[in-house]
Amino acid sequence: MKVVKFRADLSILAYSERALSYRKNEQNQDTPSMMSAAVTDKRSGARKVIAVGGAKGGVGKSLLAANLGVYLASHGHRTVVVDLDLGAANLHLYLGVWALKHRINDFLDKKVDDLAAITVPTAYGPDLIGGGSNRLGSANLPFARKLKLMRAIRRMDADVVILDLGGDTCYNILDFFLLADYGLVMTTCDPAAYLDAYTFIKMALYRRLVRLFGPESSYRKFRDPNLLSIVKRFLEPDQTETPRMMTELLEQARTGAPQRHHLIETALAQFQPHLVVNMADDAGEVDALVRRMQKVSRRVLSVRLPLAGTIPTHPGITRSAHDLKPEVALNPYGVLARAVRRIVKHGMN
Repeated sequence: MKVVKFRADLSILAYSERALSYRKNEQNQDTPSMMSAAVTDKRSGARKVIAVGGAKGGVGKSLLAANLGVYLASHGHRTVVVDLDLGAANLHLYLGVWALKHRINDFLDKKVDDLAAITVPTAYGPDLIGGGSNRLGSANLPFARKLKLMRAIRRMDADVVILDLGGDTCYNILDFFLLADYGLVMTTCDPAAYLDAYTFIKMALYRRLVRLFGPESSYRKFRDPNLLSIVKRFLEPDQTETPRMMTELLEQARTGAPQRHHLIETALAQFQPHLVVNMADDAGEVDALVRRMQKVSRRVLSVRLPLAGTIPTHPGITRSAHDLKPEVALNPYGVLARAVRRIVKHGMN
């Protein structure tokens, strides 16, 4: 049960005061960043990839992705927004595009060789790549096709690429989230939303660890079967409601794989999702929620969870969502524009 599990994560905090140490001085100087060299080439292609994720639908991911795109494009950044909610794609509607001649499936099915061929301009600034939910099974990408798409996203000729992800914790969604330089996890103060947001963060971290030596990872040349076995055993689901502390995995790795344990430490240190709270009307409630999620993430997952920003409820935002016109374009100095500006400033420095 999700509620019970999250409460267990909260309750254990009172009993654990272990220090979190990544022992960075022990890390191999030649160890590359977790951002895969197989996927990333910063010398050409997208300079910044932003992912907007979260395990619950209806919290405003597509609305934020669209308005982020409009804001960045209006400030001179060549921006492309990509709808990767492959099971329920609707990002194009938030940007005033009612019909899509091309979708991302055209690239995945090899009808076109480059994502630029299916990129369309919008009336509000950013370019758009529409999702592919118009056929059964669109969301179930084979790994090879997913890797091809990840590489193509990194090669896009843009300053910023924004990925709008589905409300799920399937491998595809998690892998696209982990591709990003700036990963936003959206929630509201609704219990179902923040429990799912925490689950999304935890599953993304687990996915990063279990794919430590995958072909999409720059750590693949350091492959250590013993370390991978330790990670997989640790992440196996158990029948208890007591959360597994990441400090336990670190200790097991130090003991069982002393030559490579620093890879786990680096992966934890580099995994940093950023929280966005939507419909944030009660400052006290928001502050309590953020502090609670940060505490759980830090103590249980050994992960920092900075707050990227909050978005209040506002009639203009509600109306723009209903009318399918980006609020930032309609009111460039309005409430949502100011909120988006703070989110951008937080992560684009």
